[in-house]
Amino acid sequence: MDIVKKTSGRTGKFIVLEDDIEVADIAWLVNDEGNYVIDHTWVSDTMNGKGLGLKLVEAIIDMARQESKKVIPGCRFAQKMFERHKDEFKDVWDKRD
Repeated sequence: MDIVKKTSGRTGKFIVLEDDIEVADIAWLVNDEGNYVIDHTWVSDTMNGKGLGLKLVEAIIDMARQESKKVIPGCRFAQKMFERHKDEFKDVWDKRD
């Protein structure tokens, strides 16, 4: 299983590939302050319950930490993961509404 990063201008996504088939992804955009806004998370039905969604959120968090940026969890799944892991993610969590 591989996680591939794709970017285009102010948007990007991490894609999980298994045998060259996309089985999960998370998309973000860069806001006017240069921080990341997670706007979509998807995991295929065949991969549900395997922790891929959290791994994708963590990939954005790692990227934000490396670049000294913040993350706004804009989709419902990302919001849930940030709330569940609030102590681990607090250094990059931009909590504005």
